[in-house]
Amino acid sequence: MPESNGPQPKTPVDEERPPIPQPETPPGKGRPRWPPPPVAVAVGGVVLALIALVVLLALRPLLFPARSAGIPLEITRVSSTSPLALPPPPIVEVGDAQVVLPVPVVLEAGGRSFPVQAAFVGEGAWPAYPDAAVWVYGTVVNYVLGLEATEENQALVARLQSGDPLLLELSNGAQITFHVTRQEEVPADDPALFDQSRPGLTLVLLGEGEEGRPAVFADFDQVEEPAPTGGPTVDVGQPVQVGDARVTVVEGHTQTSHDLPPGTMVYLVEFSLQNTGSSPLDAGAFVMDLVDGVGNRYLPSLSVAGWGWHGLLMGEVAPGAEVNGTAAYIVPEGLVGPTLTWVFGPRPGSELRARFAIPHTPSAVVSAWPEVEVLEAFLGEGGTALHVVAGVTNAGPGPLIVTADDISLSSSAGPGELVVAAPPFPWNIAAGESREVELQFARPEASSAIVTILGYTFEISGLP
Repeated sequence: MPESNGPQPKTPVDEERPPIPQPETPPGKGRPRWPPPPVAVAVGGVVLALIALVVLLALRPLLFPARSAGIPLEITRVSSTSPLALPPPPIVEVGDAQVVLPVPVVLEAGGRSFPVQAAFVGEGAWPAYPDAAVWVYGTVVNYVLGLEATEENQALVARLQSGDPLLLELSNGAQITFHVTRQEEVPADDPALFDQSRPGLTLVLLGEGEEGRPAVFADFDQVEEPAPTGGPTVDVGQPVQVGDARVTVVEGHTQTSHDLPPGTMVYLVEFSLQNTGSSPLDAGAFVMDLVDGVGNRYLPSLSVAGWGWHGLLMGEVAPGAEVNGTAAYIVPEGLVGPTLTWVFGPRPGSELRARFAIPHTPSAVVSAWPEVEVLEAFLGEGGTALHVVAGVTNAGPGPLIVTADDISLSSSAGPGELVVAAPPFPWNIAAGESREVELQFARPEASSAIVTILGYTFEISGLP
């Protein structure tokens, strides 16, 4: 049969079969593939990011309440330095022994005397205190200290000339004298400032936003060791007669608590006393000091005396009576031993003193070292909330955990109420990190208020 290239006639079956529908496919596109192409992934990522942003914006008022425009208030630092404990004193190895070094406590320069505040300093970031000198922790050959660049301190440094003396008093009572050799401007982050290859003292003038800082360099002259004090010590459990008081130290021990400032603990001396005289003894007049292994002296704390076995000894001790008492001290966690000295005297004006040697093994504790500055304070809209914005820096080697117990507000109207903290407690601040925080208190019914954050105290005034 011959082939035909023309159209074929339709059969009845062909006329009854409907055409098969085909999906509409744009030109150049094939069937969908899995996984989706990069464009689809990108679009999906953008959608998820937008959803996350919407959720974050929705939660932001709860986590970080917005600062409302309000009435700005005046801020005054009440405590120039934190009352928290100093970092543990530096330790050096001499042969096979470890020796704890005394630390600077007072700087005398240009006719002025500055208490010394220890601080960890790095990468050019120095804390500054208007009425204190900052000692760079660990500089014990070339002592490096800083003064805040107030107008008065700037004038003091400008007056220092070659040959002028600088005096540094250490925690063990020793006094080191230096003489000024030169002044020059140094880069703010110059690592050569901390060089420990020569004995001397470097005094830096600290300022905000400066590329360079004036520095005074002084060479070592002499050291005057502290005069020997007291007499022989007696051991725990051994009674000693001090005037009309017969005193025995029973035990020394430590306690820690979250109620204490970070980096501190309580040291408790348990003792017994008998009045062997014919007149009453006034327990409120007793001298009871604690001295650590490098000569740092601590005074009794009345607020924590109840933590001991017997509590604070009060009132009069009648002739012939025998009583028990506790002397309590707030001390650094790294309290230096290996021996503590407890000094007891029956009255302040008397030279009679007994000295008890109490063994103490320091605990290996890595402490945080908080520094706080209130940046802003204002009344919110409506005048019902007091807003306090602060910067908290952890300058220590250990983590800092801040809770509501570390914050307080007080005024003549009584304790204040903390309503909101942003971010919410606890604040976990790693070593070397800083965080800006906001506190909202119920407005106190007073013209001024005192806010305390981690032991730093600020007065907020101008409340209408």
